[in-house]
Amino acid sequence: MSDPLFTVWKEFRFDAAHQLDAGPDGDPRYRNIHGHSYQVEVWVRGPLTERGWVVDMGDLQRRIEVARDALDHRMLNDVEGLGIPTMENIARFVWEKLGDLPRLQRVVVKRAQNGEGCEYRGPGA
Repeated sequence: MSDPLFTVWKEFRFDAAHQLDAGPDGDPRYRNIHGHSYQVEVWVRGPLTERGWVVDMGDLQRRIEVARDALDHRMLNDVEGLGIPTMENIARFVWEKLGDLPRLQRVVVKRAQNGEGCEYRGPGA
């Protein structure tokens, strides 16, 4: 019989500004610098470790702070390694900032005020 699997998550928030190239047919408002409040969920799935948890939440928090510090109150266009500052690239960026976190399952980025979100399950998922 296999060990039961558990899914745990931790959420963090940050505020940041960005601007996007609207393209020839896009909404020109995207070109203006504007800001959002983002909510990010980091999900980890696996069996319990010998310590009785899926992941050490203290370790997870320390890893999350690295990502949060790189994004919070920043001009996202200037964040090295982010690329075009979309929710999709923010999710990928957070995943990469978490390093080699064992059993990382997904990163969810939300802009609740707009009713929008994005889920990333890692490279090749």
